[in-house]
Amino acid sequence: MRKLYILGTFLILSTTLFAQTGKISGKIIDLSSGQVLASATITLIEKSQTQPADQNGGFTFARLAAGKYSLRCSYAGYKEKIIEDIEVKDNDNTSITISLEQQKLGEVVIASVRVKAAGENVSSLLIAQKNNSSVSDGISAETIKRTPDRTTGDVLKRVSGASIQDDRFAIIRGLNDRYNAAFINGAPLPSTESDRKAFAFDIIPSAILDNLIIYKTATPDKSGDFAGGIIDITTKSTSPKNFTSISFGTSFNSLLTGNARFFSENKGKKDWIGIDDGTRAIPSELPVSLNGLSTAQKAEAAKQFSNYKWGIQKRITQPNYNLQLSKGFSIQRKQKELIGALLSFNYTRNFTFNPGQRGTYDYDSDPNSPLQQRNNYSDSTYNEEVVLAALANISVKVNNRNSFSWKNNFSINTDNKLIKRLGPPDFTTDPIFFTNDRVRWFTSNQIFSSQLSGDHLVGSKKTKINWLGSYSKVIREIPNLSRTSYLGTPPSFSAFFPTGQPNPIVGSGTMLFTRSDENIKSLKAEITQPYTLMKNTQNSIKIGGGYQTRSRDFTTRLLGFAPYNSNGLTFDNSLLNLPEDQIFLPAHLGKMKNGMGGFLLEEGFIANSNYKASSDLAHGYLMSDQRFFKKFRLIYGVRVERFNQKLNTVNVGPGAAPKISIDTKVTDVLPSVNFVYALTNKMNVRLSYSQTINRPEFRELAPYLFFDYVGQYSIEGDTSLQRAEIKNYDFRYEFFPGKAQLFSVSVFYKEFKKPIEIIFIPGTTNQAAYANATSGKVYGVEAEFRTLLSTLIGIKNESSFLTKFTLSANAALMESSVKLGTVGLFDLSRFDADRFLQGQSPYLINGSLGYNDDKAGVSVTFSANRVGDRLFIAGIKDETADIYEKARTVLDFQLTKSFMKNALEIKFNARDILAQDISFYSDFDLSKSFTMRDKFFSTYKAPKVFSVSLTCKF
Repeated sequence: MRKLYILGTFLILSTTLFAQTGKISGKIIDLSSGQVLASATITLIEKSQTQPADQNGGFTFARLAAGKYSLRCSYAGYKEKIIEDIEVKDNDNTSITISLEQQKLGEVVIASVRVKAAGENVSSLLIAQKNNSSVSDGISAETIKRTPDRTTGDVLKRVSGASIQDDRFAIIRGLNDRYNAAFINGAPLPSTESDRKAFAFDIIPSAILDNLIIYKTATPDKSGDFAGGIIDITTKSTSPKNFTSISFGTSFNSLLTGNARFFSENKGKKDWIGIDDGTRAIPSELPVSLNGLSTAQKAEAAKQFSNYKWGIQKRITQPNYNLQLSKGFSIQRKQKELIGALLSFNYTRNFTFNPGQRGTYDYDSDPNSPLQQRNNYSDSTYNEEVVLAALANISVKVNNRNSFSWKNNFSINTDNKLIKRLGPPDFTTDPIFFTNDRVRWFTSNQIFSSQLSGDHLVGSKKTKINWLGSYSKVIREIPNLSRTSYLGTPPSFSAFFPTGQPNPIVGSGTMLFTRSDENIKSLKAEITQPYTLMKNTQNSIKIGGGYQTRSRDFTTRLLGFAPYNSNGLTFDNSLLNLPEDQIFLPAHLGKMKNGMGGFLLEEGFIANSNYKASSDLAHGYLMSDQRFFKKFRLIYGVRVERFNQKLNTVNVGPGAAPKISIDTKVTDVLPSVNFVYALTNKMNVRLSYSQTINRPEFRELAPYLFFDYVGQYSIEGDTSLQRAEIKNYDFRYEFFPGKAQLFSVSVFYKEFKKPIEIIFIPGTTNQAAYANATSGKVYGVEAEFRTLLSTLIGIKNESSFLTKFTLSANAALMESSVKLGTVGLFDLSRFDADRFLQGQSPYLINGSLGYNDDKAGVSVTFSANRVGDRLFIAGIKDETADIYEKARTVLDFQLTKSFMKNALEIKFNARDILAQDISFYSDFDLSKSFTMRDKFFSTYKAPKVFSVSLTCKF
């Protein structure tokens, strides 16, 4: 903390070095198309300063004394406009977007168009929303600020047609995470999960977001690997003003704060920043394999873990807290911005507790037969979450035609879980015989992403060249997932050790180590050439291409203690009655002082659990954006993607499975067409058709069986998995009445060929696999509106109190069906399909009511989110039931008050006020909803979270 105080003092003092002046910056766009007008002329009237707009239509007037100013903007073929009453404040930036209207043929314009600055910004926001080239929805930094959202995962819930699973994985239009692509600042993000194709959006703090857009229809210049949506995250860019911001917040968890929490005694010195310092790691002196060692050598090897602690500690839980430091500055040359930079640091530490129940039942197709319960566990999951994120962005504006930017993001997200489980493992054999387990599960995700980009305007024909080079690295590590397991009749328990090799599913003293290292390098460039067609200058053709290479090295190792009962030694059975903090003490490892055997170390074997994988993707595209008769717009073209994917397993140990080698090459031609008809200046009708694909992830191909202790099921990859092919059809009507209000209705239909799903394997118990279904279809309707309450009830008075209230809502209603295929040797096509596509939700609803008074510095927001029962894992007809995630409603509240001309801000949040249980159930009656016959697979309590934060800006 001392270092943080020094850093904060330095940032505050450095701010005072800048002069107390302000500036005006912004960009110039075409009123009808929203395209930027490079080289437009902009004049600061009061100072008689004139400059041309840059290649992005941007301009800046710096070192201005506080006061009101006017701008005159002109461009050949457009009506001149004067924007008045632009207010400049000391050490602040006033941003404005100016829209110019084209002159009609033969029209002579004598006087300039005069408008007020406030009205101009509102009008320009409408233009930007109305002129997107594809069907998309998004959320801005200003809107994010008015919600209690802490992570990007929370933010996604606010976007039309989007929801979040497990507080981190995106569901777009009801399609699960694997059908969505994630990008940050235009560069691809890899999967953060070792066992699914998904990005954990809770890794990225919402505080560093500038905006988030979900593209729901394809255009040739976007990736073709998606079906639900492309989630494009833009972090805050360089700052247009000099500032320092310090924020500190704390929160109260209704289930845990002030109460006792339990955690593993095995902790490292770097846990507070989310990194294991080696405390949990495999000792460096341990051989790379124990296979071939004698029992005496294995007994000596066990002593390498003498420092590992198996005890459980108890402590009163302190409040959660978070800290954010931000610094922005810019350097001008000749009163124009030359260099801009934004630095940000975020640190969050949260403690959570989820108590719950878990049980399984034997399937019975007879609706009149009682269901036999197989097991019933009481779970207590304690977690310490650490999020550390740093951002460093720099831009250099060489001149009005050339600019460069370098954006860097680094984040660490760590879950340090302790799971306590108690209950009968099998009611059918002995309902009073219990298992008593403790699982210590430390998971660390580290992500580094860096992008270098350039924007250039070339020649007299205003040719635009954009390029982007990026590098991303993801390290996901479980340094030691350890378990102690006791069996018996309460209160008498004894430690359980299965015979043979350590088992990843049951047994005491097991330790699983996994690590995934992934690297992504990519380079892309595009050239955009505007041209005139039918006297319309707002046409362009774009050609581009790129290359991406990706590699992953995934390793696992399973070790476990076992009784030392050979070489003339007799195992000391009294050790089995010792508690978990004493059973594996150093004195009990190897040969003990009493001459009896303690514990030795055994090597476990998980087939195909180690693999190396890589992929190379080359793409090229041609895209045309044409306008006809002012009301018609056609965006069309084709994208070609050449994909080569390789995976090689690295199997070790006696009896290891044969090595598996995969090398696939596929070329996809992906056409797309987006048609826009402007009914009026405020209304659009959109039609879209596209072809996209969905490729299998490395983990989904690797035939590695991983046991999810929380979910109580195993999941395995499939080497024969193929890419899914999707045809997408979209229709949207959208209305922009002004003042940032909107109304839209969308209808979509998707056809899948060989969709990839997670389903239970026939003839097994709680064992799932990735598989291709034969075909599937998804269709639905989305609706969204955002309006002022004054508009809703017909009040036109701009000063009305109701103009400060904004009501917004979006909803989606979806249906899907799937035709089954094969899973391994099992042909499922004989079963009639009567279920959703795996991961599908039937509906979702988002709504909010906000009050904002800029003069008083008060903002209040109520928001709600509900997602319908979602198919979690698909069952097998007449063998296993489908497992659904039960619908729940989330209600949030936020109150913000600013003081001292917005230099000080206090924010109060209440998250998940209803705190409805998080439940999964087995759908035994095939009703796709929870009924009397259905049984809970798991149900956990959710907490209410109340927080308060203080932000100071200098």
